[in-house]
Amino acid sequence: MNRVEQNLKERLTAQVTEGGVISDTDTGWDNKMLDFSAGKFHVMLNYKFAYRAKKKNGEMAKNLTRLDTNVKMSHCPFCGEKQN
Repeated sequence: MNRVEQNLKERLTAQVTEGGVISDTDTGWDNKMLDFSAGKFHVMLNYKFAYRAKKKNGEMAKNLTRLDTNVKMSHCPFCGEKQN
């Protein structure tokens, strides 16, 4: 994960216009989590779920109800190495 992240950052940095400043806080994997027990960062996959609820009068609701949750990956999606 770190190797792929470094490669991506290098390639994208080359596209930054002269004089541009790269943000430290908004650069990196989305859904990154710090595991305090292990002292490591983990990337999480976001799972989205949407449904249309039925109203009390039997009609279907106009808008979707959206739910989502993050799932910690047990293996690197790039190389298959087990993540601690």
